[in-house]
Amino acid sequence: MTSVIAHEMGHCIGFRHTDYMDRSYSCGGSTANEGASTVGAILIPGTPVGADPNSWMLACLSATTDRPFNANDRTALDYLY
Repeated sequence: MTSVIAHEMGHCIGFRHTDYMDRSYSCGGSTANEGASTVGAILIPGTPVGADPNSWMLACLSATTDRPFNANDRTALDYLY
């Protein structure tokens, strides 16, 4: 539950899914793009261009996933706040 709440708070402070370009990365199934990178997705210097396998802002997680902030998440948080 903590990971879900932190993730949703991430949306509240302006973060987008780190796998917005291909939700199948974390959700499985067929490729699903959430929209153009020109709409709400801004690359933060020092963070990966593609999906980050341990980011707390991936689109999907299992019911038992504990996904704390990783180094790239901290970089993004420090840059913005």
